[in-house]
Amino acid sequence: MSTVSNPTPGPASKTRVLVVDDITKNLQVVGTMLRNAGYEVMPTTSGAQALERVRAQLPDLILLDLMMPEMDGLEVCRRLKADTATRQIPVIFLTASNEMEHLVSGFEVGAVDYVTKPFNPPELLARVQTHVELRQARERLRELNEEKNEFMGIAAHDLRNPLSAIQGYAEMVVEDAQALAHRELEGNGARIRETAKRMAEMVQNLLDANRIERGEMQLELAPTNLAATVATVLETQRPRAAAKQQTLHWQNEAGPVSVLADSTVLTQVVENLVSNAIKYSPPGKSIYVRLQKSAATVRCEVLDEGPGLSTDDQKKLFGKFARLSAKPTGGEHATGLGLSIVKKMVEAMNGRVWCESEPGKGATFIVEFPAT
Repeated sequence: MSTVSNPTPGPASKTRVLVVDDITKNLQVVGTMLRNAGYEVMPTTSGAQALERVRAQLPDLILLDLMMPEMDGLEVCRRLKADTATRQIPVIFLTASNEMEHLVSGFEVGAVDYVTKPFNPPELLARVQTHVELRQARERLRELNEEKNEFMGIAAHDLRNPLSAIQGYAEMVVEDAQALAHRELEGNGARIRETAKRMAEMVQNLLDANRIERGEMQLELAPTNLAATVATVLETQRPRAAAKQQTLHWQNEAGPVSVLADSTVLTQVVENLVSNAIKYSPPGKSIYVRLQKSAATVRCEVLDEGPGLSTDDQKKLFGKFARLSAKPTGGEHATGLGLSIVKKMVEAMNGRVWCESEPGKGATFIVEFPAT
């Protein structure tokens, strides 16, 4: 009768495990288990030695003794998680049963699991394999996300030029139609122009989202006049509000006040919030933009008289591609990207943004920055 051996785990032959324990016997026991399962073992007897080995060659997983002389496992883990090069390496603590009270601290500094001594071979190997596979899965997801972002960036970038051309030709059609007093042609040209403009805005949103996700958003923070920025944005948005018979009210209680921000990005944030208020407010309503200052903060509030937001809508409001029950009131288009971009931009400038709303009582979007 033939026997069938347990197969070696698929990724094990390519997987390096750093084992850190000041007791040589423990290193031998764990090292033998791992080598028999096909893993490459990096044995070390101290926290300082472990950090040196990691700098020389990155392991895929670390088995780390919790209690060691000179530098204990908590400090080793803390240093690993503070370094961007080693932050993502999973750390499993090796601990005696009488050291369990220290495990909470272990999880607080970034460990993902623990194994108790004396070691149970099937348990130890199962935990190692599980966390190796989890890390590999996370890495694959990261790669797929990078591929997605790259594709979105290329596609969106390549759409900008033809859309600009369409807008330009549509503008020429409108001008020629006006000269010929051809109302139907003028209307068709205007519709093409507005559709192309809307598509260009969608493309820009995709490019902004992609730039943020890839960490490519470069900000130049400098003292920026928030009051002047808001006033300028309101002037550019008044025609849109007027087209829906809406009134924009500017209430500056702070006077000329500066915040540390990127002026271009700050303008984009305010534009998005005011534009959203116009988009989601019914015709004939008022929109209030207020600027307030305290000893610690500068706050810009955008209040509308729209239908307000449900509790469910508020939970997903700043999520990417959020689909809300609230709909634009004039047939405008919404990509679901604007507020997620706003949140990331505001936080990158050390500010915060949130919404306060009750169904039927409108919504107030608040952006707050530290006072300078």
